[in-house]
Amino acid sequence: MQDNQAFRALFTLPPIQPSSSTALSVPEMPEPKVVTGDKEIDAVLWLQECVRTGHPALIETAMEAAKRITTPMKTIGDRYAQYLMRQTKGNGFFAALGSMGFGELESQAKGAIKRQEERHAALSRFGTKEALLADTPAESACEKALLGLRRKKTLLYRYDEGQALKRFIKTPDLVALTLADCLHAQNYWDQLYSLRCPFDECGDPQPEGSAHDDYCFGQMAAIKPRSEQEAVAVLTYLEEKEHMDRNETFSILRNLISGGWHEA
Repeated sequence: MQDNQAFRALFTLPPIQPSSSTALSVPEMPEPKVVTGDKEIDAVLWLQECVRTGHPALIETAMEAAKRITTPMKTIGDRYAQYLMRQTKGNGFFAALGSMGFGELESQAKGAIKRQEERHAALSRFGTKEALLADTPAESACEKALLGLRRKKTLLYRYDEGQALKRFIKTPDLVALTLADCLHAQNYWDQLYSLRCPFDECGDPQPEGSAHDDYCFGQMAAIKPRSEQEAVAVLTYLEEKEHMDRNETFSILRNLISGGWHEA
């Protein structure tokens, strides 16, 4: 069985175009604000806002300014937690959550820089945030295939896997013909989710996309491996993605073992 080339084309991200990432311009220095009335707390909140931009120049300015604060950060953080307690009328959980990591500028800077790099990577493919968050051709195809199919009344409102499979196999471009096809599509959904996350879009993927991802995973228990390398690729995927405890995994492993491939 040959790979489904139309399937491969549909489940492929836009190519990287480094010039497109220029959509992320250097922001202006945030204006200091009076938030709590405590000058030291407000100063640290402002520094954290500078750090969250993810831009090295603003982060460097914030780190230099932080050196001029002589009061220990833990002391200022405790005062901020007390402020939040007063604001929430004694809600200790909210106060603890809101003050968690207060003043840890170095670790926040590392996270902000990494996030900014991930945003650049996403925009280098999609150009703009709007294009990144818009339905991809693959998502639109899955939505069309599942149109009118009701979702299960569960917490995540997922589609019934059996019914979704019947819909997908009626659309040739959505059909995985090989285990390599399955891995290709699952990698696509993983990458798309990861690219959107740095823009605060880390909620659950669209149900239609999740349904197709589940369909491809389930098909790995039905499609025979063509070679030892393909079987190993599936096993490696299961291990790396920590899918060994999923319901279908035993059937997938049995399929890999009994595949009966023949090396040339």
